[in-house]
Amino acid sequence: MCLAALAGPAFTGVVAAQSPVKSCDTAGIGAAALTADGVKPTITSVSTGTAGGVSYCLVKVLVPRAVNIWVGLPMGGAWNGRWQSVGGGVYAGAASAPTEALSEGYAAATTDTGHSTNALSGSFGMLEPGKPNVELQKDFATRSLHLMAVVGKQLVRQFYGEDPKYSYWNGCSTGGRQGLRMAQDNPDDYDGILAGAPAIHWDRFQAAMLWYPMVQQRDNGGPVGGGDRNAMSGKYRLATDKAVAACDALDAVADGVLSDPRQCKYLASRDTSITLPSCSATDAKCLTPGEAAAIDAMWKGPMACRKGKDCDVPEAASRKLGGKGDQRLWYGQTRGTELGTLGGAAPFAVVAEQARYWVYFDPVWDWRSVKPEGFLQYFRDNVDKVGPMMASDNPDLSGFRKRGGKLVIWHGWADPLINATGSVDYYNRVMKEMGGVKRTQEFARLFMAPGVGHCAGGSGPQPQRAFDSVVNWVEKGIVPDTLPASRNVQGKTQTRPLCPYPAVARWDGKGSVDDAASFSCGAPGK
Repeated sequence: MCLAALAGPAFTGVVAAQSPVKSCDTAGIGAAALTADGVKPTITSVSTGTAGGVSYCLVKVLVPRAVNIWVGLPMGGAWNGRWQSVGGGVYAGAASAPTEALSEGYAAATTDTGHSTNALSGSFGMLEPGKPNVELQKDFATRSLHLMAVVGKQLVRQFYGEDPKYSYWNGCSTGGRQGLRMAQDNPDDYDGILAGAPAIHWDRFQAAMLWYPMVQQRDNGGPVGGGDRNAMSGKYRLATDKAVAACDALDAVADGVLSDPRQCKYLASRDTSITLPSCSATDAKCLTPGEAAAIDAMWKGPMACRKGKDCDVPEAASRKLGGKGDQRLWYGQTRGTELGTLGGAAPFAVVAEQARYWVYFDPVWDWRSVKPEGFLQYFRDNVDKVGPMMASDNPDLSGFRKRGGKLVIWHGWADPLINATGSVDYYNRVMKEMGGVKRTQEFARLFMAPGVGHCAGGSGPQPQRAFDSVVNWVEKGIVPDTLPASRNVQGKTQTRPLCPYPAVARWDGKGSVDDAASFSCGAPGK
C-alpha cells in the first residue's frame, strides 16, 4: 500500500505570488502564530532546500499530541498559487519534504499521521494489552489529514501574504483513502482530490488478506509449491497466464490484458492441461489438484459457507455479516492479478498488525489461530473494531459536491494488494446515493485501469498525469472524459484511453490496437 501519487506540471493558469513577505528563518516564518483544533501547534524547525530547481522553505510543525507536519513553501517567485496535500502509504509514520509537488510550484505538505512507528507497523493503535489507543487511531484515520490543510494554509497566508487560490489532495493507496476521507469529513478543505487505489475498506480488505494463506492450508494441506518460493511463483504465473489466455478475447482485443476481469470465469481446477494428479509440489509447469483448488478459492475470495454448499453467491451479500446461509465477505483477486503478494505461505504483514493492535489488542496474536470454521468471526471482529474508525467508504459526498469539489478516483484492475472490485463497489454506492450516473459524474469519476497493479506497474497501460485532470477540471472546467494511459510494448509505445466507469474502452475493429484513437468509450458489452 505504497504512495504513488501522479502529480502534474506547473500550470500557468494561476498568477504566481509575489516574493514571500516573510523570511525563511526562525525570526520570519518560524515565528508564525498557528492555531488548529483548539490547540497551539509548535514550529520545531525552519530550513531551506531545492527540488527540481525550485528553492523552498521547509517548515516543520508539531501539533499536539504528536502529529508532525512538514510544509514546503516555494521561494523565488516559483509558487504557482496552489496548495497540495500529499498522501502517505500503509500506516505512514514519517513526514518528508514534498519534493515532487514543490518542484512543480505547489506549496505542499506531508504528515506522519501522528506516530513514528514503521510504515508497516500498526502498533500505535494499542495503548497497552487489552486497550486501544483511541487518540492515535483518530489522528491516523482523519485528524492529521485535516490538520495538514489547516496548518498548511495558515503558513501559506503568513509566508506569501495571501491564501492559496486552489487546494488539492494527491494520493494513492493509503493516500487515496485519506483523500476520500477528506471529501467525506472535511469537504471544504480541498477543491480537487485525486484518489488512486484507495484503501477505503481498511477493515475488510486487510481482514480478507488472511484468506489466501488459509485456503492453501485448507485446500492443499500447505503452501502452493510446497513453500518453495520459485515453485510457488511459477505455479501462480502458470495459472494467471492460463486465465488471461482463456479470457483475453472477451474484449475483442487479444493483448494479454483483461479489460474487465470480472467477466472471466476460468477455473484452474477444470483445466486438465495444467492440473494433473501426477504433478509434484516442486514442478512449476503444472498444478496439483489441491493447488488448483486453492487458486480457484483465491479468485473467488473470502466466503462464509454452510458445509457442502457452493459459495458463489451475489456480490450484494458482501455487507451481510450475519444471518444464515452462504456469504461473500469480500472480493477475491481478479484473474490476471499477480497472486504471490497475498498468496505467500504467511499473510501480508498488515494482517497481523491490524489483528494484534486494532482488533484483539494482543501483541502475540498468531494468524495460525484462525481456522476456516472461525474465519467469519475473525472477519466480523475486524469490521466491528476497525470499521467505525477506519472505513472511509461513506457514499454520501453531498458536502463535497455542494462546495463545487471535483474528485477523480482510479484503480488498477490487477492490483495485488487492494482489491479493485472494492472501488467499483464503493462507486456504485456513490452513484446510488448521489442520484445516478449522470449526476455523480458531474463531480466525481472513477477510472479503472486494465492490467495495472498497485498504484503503478502490471502489464497494462499506465495512467498518465492523472493529477492534471483534477486541476484542469477544477480550474478550467475541462471534464475528464478519459484518462490517457500508455505502456512500452516491444520497443513501441501503446496508448489507450481509460474511460469513466461504468463505460469501457472499445476497439473500433479497424485501427491499430496500439493507438488510443482506435478506441472509444462505450457501455460494457456494447
